[in-house]
Amino acid sequence: MAKRGRALLAAGTLMVAAWAGPASGLDGGALRLLLLGAEDNNTPPTLLRGDVALTSKTHDGERTTRALLLVAPGKDARWYLQLEEPATRALVLGAEHKVMQESGGTTETLPIGTPIDALGIAYEDLSRFRERDLKLWQITDEGRDTILVGGHANADSAYLYRAYTFDKERKLPVKAQFYAGAFSNLAKLRQDAEHVLVGKQWWPGKIEIQNFPENSTTTLRITWSQAASAPPELLAPESFADAPPLPWAAPAPPAAPVSPRPPA
Repeated sequence: MAKRGRALLAAGTLMVAAWAGPASGLDGGALRLLLLGAEDNNTPPTLLRGDVALTSKTHDGERTTRALLLVAPGKDARWYLQLEEPATRALVLGAEHKVMQESGGTTETLPIGTPIDALGIAYEDLSRFRERDLKLWQITDEGRDTILVGGHANADSAYLYRAYTFDKERKLPVKAQFYAGAFSNLAKLRQDAEHVLVGKQWWPGKIEIQNFPENSTTTLRITWSQAASAPPELLAPESFADAPPLPWAAPAPPAAPVSPRPPA
């Protein structure tokens, strides 16, 4: 039943694409400006750090761990991920659509669609939005505050087609639908929420990704730090394998006990 529902949702999205584009309030030029604005808005001017509490729920139960994110400035969409359990580090080269992953003392270069351990998500699912990664953009629905836009893969990808819901005012994606293999196969749904203003840009404080084939949900709760510091070799492909991992943030001190109020 769930599979049939996803197929209907996918089919419905594509049917809307066939007729809703011309009726949209945005023309092709305005749409491109929106997409380029969204790309700019998730390209930080300085190195950005995210401390992450990560939860993955599957049919086997719930698993928690913590992670670190580094988001580098620049159009090459480079970012770094560090997992505590299992101990894994990865340098994601977004513009090249590949990942340098180090785990168990071994470093290997992998496609960007590689799954991250058994968390139900892939590096591609967490990668920054880039307008040039997709082609044949179509407006499939538009409301007062949001617009739904779909595009076909224009580079190496685990997905055939993606549909993004954009916040038109803030020019940022708040939802992404990932279709794998066929237009009727909605494989994953990413939803960004609880955005916080970091400098002059909005970044999600919560990312939730549903993996429908695996019946799993992965949630990242992120605390962002602007102008973070990190060894430069950690973000360079030629030195990544020999760079030490980032230190974890110290745990927050326990809250002071609250004294009971004396009776009146």
